[in-house]
Amino acid sequence: MILGRVVGNVWATRKSERLGNLKLAIVRPYCWYNPIVPTDHVVAADQVGAEIGQDVLVCIGQPGRWMAGDCRTPVEASIMAIVDETTIPRASLEDPQVPFALRPGFAPTTLRLTDETTMAEDRRR
Repeated sequence: MILGRVVGNVWATRKSERLGNLKLAIVRPYCWYNPIVPTDHVVAADQVGAEIGQDVLVCIGQPGRWMAGDCRTPVEASIMAIVDETTIPRASLEDPQVPFALRPGFAPTTLRLTDETTMAEDRRR
């Protein structure tokens, strides 16, 4: 899965019938756990109505096709959620053993970095 921000839309007057009325969005990943191939942008099918500037959660591969409605749908990625808030322990960004990193210079509006104490307090609520 990818956390990213919708930065644009793709418009196509002619497309595969399997795409039906799917809206296509351009998503710029800002947080991606151990990507196989790093990329600046992903085109994702959007069925949740994400707008430009919103942070979203994108699933890729077979789950992306399921989200689009059918495993035969010709998509590689689908937006599955509009993100309200993301909480990440600050230590996980500083640990060299964890292949988890934010895109340099990118400041997601929904991200809240916390320490372990704050995370424990949040879980108790």
